[in-house]
Amino acid sequence: MSANPDSPKKLYEIIIDSILKKIDQNQFSFETPICTEIQLMEEFQVSRITAKRAITELEYQGILYRKRGVGSFVVRDIFQKRAKMSNPASNTPAVFAFLLPYTFKQNNIFNMIAKINAKFNSSNCFLSLFITDGNRSKERMILKQLLEQNIAGILLYPASTDLHLDLLNQFVFRNIPVIISDQPVTTPYLYNILCDNVMGARKLAEHLISLGHRKICFFSEKSIASVPSVAERLGGYLEALRCAGLSAEPEYIIPKATESTAESFREYICTLKSSGVTAIICENDGVASGLIEACSSLSLRVPKDISICGFCNDYDNITSIYQNEELMGEHIGDIFLESLTPDRNLPHKILVPATLCVKASTGPCPD
Repeated sequence: MSANPDSPKKLYEIIIDSILKKIDQNQFSFETPICTEIQLMEEFQVSRITAKRAITELEYQGILYRKRGVGSFVVRDIFQKRAKMSNPASNTPAVFAFLLPYTFKQNNIFNMIAKINAKFNSSNCFLSLFITDGNRSKERMILKQLLEQNIAGILLYPASTDLHLDLLNQFVFRNIPVIISDQPVTTPYLYNILCDNVMGARKLAEHLISLGHRKICFFSEKSIASVPSVAERLGGYLEALRCAGLSAEPEYIIPKATESTAESFREYICTLKSSGVTAIICENDGVASGLIEACSSLSLRVPKDISICGFCNDYDNITSIYQNEELMGEHIGDIFLESLTPDRNLPHKILVPATLCVKASTGPCPD
């Protein structure tokens, strides 16, 4: 039997349909293999890669299991599994996992989770939260454990640029949606939802320029080279300077603070002030708060002597960028619910607009 090249289905999907048909019609034995890669290659006139893809997909679905050197067998409880597949109403609740790198305290993350749960309210869906403590090993361990569970989707707020793609791929191969939040990614088969970092930093810089500041520093605690979202914020800062006809002086850019101690922050402030800097854009509000404390210990007034702003809108007194986590939560909920239907969209990136929130930490450039 050869696959029809005009069929809208992919070759491996045609093979899967054929195997499932045999199972539904009871044309198999639990004691003998229902197929081997070589048999499928000959029957459907396909490559070994295609045959293996079909078998692997059915293994991920819990329909087949493989014995090395013998072939692939049908699992013993296949009829119970097939009954659940054909009757979605009988399925257990859909559980979606959210992996966070920190124990959250900000209302922004609470609001995101609340929006996701609001989307789930009328459905048999739940969100399960896992805290990775920013530890890559722990993050990897949790992902491995989730592969052994009946998870309907993954929302990952990554601890680093290493997304553990080898593990995430296994979810994708099982048609389980994977959403990456906070960090931009280029992997086309992963959903990506994040704030428009470039526009956010540009708005901060434009705000400072409108107040008369010309010597503006970009300050990052994390390495710009290893954190894509911070690199995007640097890009927005540079873009705003160019549009205003200002040069980006190397001494005004701190791509990675050597230390994050109070003493180190005081040294940075002294150095920047001596070079004429009148305003600082920080990678996030936490860093901005640390620099404001350093200014206070040096008897520098914020914003009268120096303006400081951040990103994430975590503090009531710091000019910052609101990333609209609530809107992100709505998009995430929509993607997860849609993934349970036959008409799911292809993975894509969603950029949520950045909103400038002017507060007490920025003011006119000092004379």
